Amino acid sequence: MKQTYWGLVHKDPGSNYGISFPDFPGCVSAADTMTQLVEMGTEAVNFHIEGMHEDGEEIPAPSPVVGLEDDAIGIVAITATIPGKKRRINLTLDANLIDLIEAKHGKRAVSGFLEEAARRAL
Repeated sequence: MKQTYWGLVHKDPGSNYGISFPDFPGCVSAADTMTQLVEMGTEAVNFHIEGMHEDGEEIPAPSPVVGLEDDAIGIVAITATIPGKKRRINLTLDANLIDLIEAKHGKRAVSGFLEEAARRAL
């Protein structure tokens, strides 16, 4: 599931652009340009959410944007992927393909590899 969170853009004279997220205290990133900042902010939020999910923490709903502009020079919308519950399925794949995945990523990594490949493809 995709969800949009607000990133607060900060910039002090002589520094890079910074981004923080009101819904994820401690989740921050920085970059030289605004384009890079959005990329880095997206990566940071998704990594943070992934960690929360693995730890069994509840992922918060996005805060309303009203009032956030007082704390930053700008606000950007960052789209994050919210992981769902794991569900077991029966899947048939070419044995050679499975062997290649296992050789490169380990025997226990097939499910994770396929999940990541599917997320990238979608």
